[in-house]
Amino acid sequence: MAITLITTVPGLHLQSPSLSIITSPTTLVHSWKSPHSPAFPDLSPILPIPTPLSSAFQHRVSTKGASRVTPFPRIPPELFLDIISFLAVPDTPTTTSIYGQSNLAEICNCSLVSRFWLYAARDHLWRHVRLGSGQRGNNFVELLQHYNSEHESTLPTFVPHVKHLFIRESRGGMSWDPKWLNAVLPTLAGSLVNLHSLEAERITWEYLSSKSRHAFMKGFKGVRKLALRVCEFRTTLDMIRVIGEFEDVEVLALDGVRCEWDDIPADSEVFVSRANDRAIPKPPRKLRELAMRGACTRHVLKWMGAAMKHDGGRVTVEVLRLGALGVKSAPAVGKFLKMLGTNLKELHLGFDAAFIDDGDEVVSHIDLGYNNVLREMHVYGLIIPSLPPPDLSSLDPPPPPPQLMPLTTLFDGVRAPLRALSLALYPADTRALSSMDFEGLAHVLDGKPWTTLEDVQVVVATEDDGRMSGIVNQKLDRLFERGVLRVDVGFDDREVILI
Repeated sequence: MAITLITTVPGLHLQSPSLSIITSPTTLVHSWKSPHSPAFPDLSPILPIPTPLSSAFQHRVSTKGASRVTPFPRIPPELFLDIISFLAVPDTPTTTSIYGQSNLAEICNCSLVSRFWLYAARDHLWRHVRLGSGQRGNNFVELLQHYNSEHESTLPTFVPHVKHLFIRESRGGMSWDPKWLNAVLPTLAGSLVNLHSLEAERITWEYLSSKSRHAFMKGFKGVRKLALRVCEFRTTLDMIRVIGEFEDVEVLALDGVRCEWDDIPADSEVFVSRANDRAIPKPPRKLRELAMRGACTRHVLKWMGAAMKHDGGRVTVEVLRLGALGVKSAPAVGKFLKMLGTNLKELHLGFDAAFIDDGDEVVSHIDLGYNNVLREMHVYGLIIPSLPPPDLSSLDPPPPPPQLMPLTTLFDGVRAPLRALSLALYPADTRALSSMDFEGLAHVLDGKPWTTLEDVQVVVATEDDGRMSGIVNQKLDRLFERGVLRVDVGFDDREVILI
């Protein structure tokens, strides 16, 4: 069976396209003209329109000698959506490939076929929008204002197709200089009403006008994913009041958010009170995934812990991602993990560079025994420094103590039947990697709670000298024999704070 496009009467290209099916007993050929083909603009197939002919699913076909009506079965619209998706979206989309010029050109060409293809192409073309203070951001805002003006446009608006918005404030300038986001936030928030996720970067809350603040919190209130990156607030309560306005958020990421000072009240009853026009709101009630990195981690966890205690233990977070975990935030993290208990299904921990020295104190606050239904655990940022050279004056120098023993202690407290485990190691050299506490780690992973492991990934984030993967496979030979261990040597492209 072969599928081919049928060209029909000119002038009917604004109808939805159709495909004719030609049966063949031996082969299936998908014949598709490239949008760059010269014949592409002339393709104007139509789906049956509401006429007597359309009820019989008949199509008009032009030939050299005469025109005749030939019945063909109707192709579902989902097939056209698959065609556009195949042409426009790569098999493994990334942040850069989605917005590549070649992909945009293909989608734009597809949108010229018909109204149906225009709608389908717009769904890909406008799904992800990234804006800054450059010319592209200004052009996008002007386009929104054009569609919001009183005169009607000849084309349907693209606004409902925008699902994911990324906005970034400009760098540099004095605090009193005009801010780009301060001017465009009311337009963006008032127009993009179908947003699913919002990412805001480099926003200083104090620099926004009251109108822009109100637009940000009320216009984007319905988003399901919210990410604040490298944003600044005057106080912790200012940050909490902003987050609390997004009651329907299911995924929250706070990456590098800073507050000048902490003014959270110590009394938990006051902390979650609704007095003074909900001055201190509760956390989002539908929150399922929480990702944080930076100084505000302990403040946010304190806020959420007080609210959970006030509500009688109601917990919703199932996926927890914590980056740059250190001594200061460890106590709050330990208490929060204990409160999550059996609700936590997936845990991502990224330690700071001081873990090699302060690991014992950090791990002493974390007890994963309460999270006994944990299914996945991923650890990032395990730096292994180079060992000092051996003392040549000693005839029998003692072996150096194993490194990263706190990691073994952390895993020893796991009681959940984990299915997936990953580690990101940053050894200075081969000798540093060999000094890791693999013996203790292998002993723990041979225990009963770890028999359910199906995938163990060890990422050695360094240049491969041909021996790194062999060392890990040798040290964790039991996992290697079970066929669940895989070692990747090279750049670790995983992100602990990723939504």
